[in-house]
Amino acid sequence: MKKLTLILSLIAVSQLAFGQTADESDIEEIIIIGELSRSAVRSQIIRVENDIYDFYNANNGNEKLDIVCREVALTGTRIPQRVCETVFLTEARNREMRQFIHEFSGVAELQSLEANVQKEMDEMNAVYVELIKKNASFSEALLILEDLKAHLEELGG
Repeated sequence: MKKLTLILSLIAVSQLAFGQTADESDIEEIIIIGELSRSAVRSQIIRVENDIYDFYNANNGNEKLDIVCREVALTGTRIPQRVCETVFLTEARNREMRQFIHEFSGVAELQSLEANVQKEMDEMNAVYVELIKKNASFSEALLILEDLKAHLEELGG
């Protein structure tokens, strides 16, 4: 089983995030972000995001706060893109669309969606803060993700 470390000699995100300990059969692979190609960076971003979201979902104590990722073909394109969002936001958007279709007022007010979920957003942010305080590995994984995204931006997207 390979364990991934990013940025010189950091311990694997998944190993850290889930409190796993390495055994003698584990192989550690060092990856330097600056040497990754654009497609490799994208792949690592997905891998780290999955670890972060899995850990967050397992520790947030509320299924509505879970973050779920799926492939979605956005309006105007047939090319699916990865979209990750909380269950509460997906449910709020679906409620707004059902109401829009039911009432057909001419314009769906999706811009006001955030105001309708402010309580859940605050709860989600509080959970993130608590997880960062209690789990240095979680905080480190978030920093690695930030570095990966910055490098992808440097490579042109």
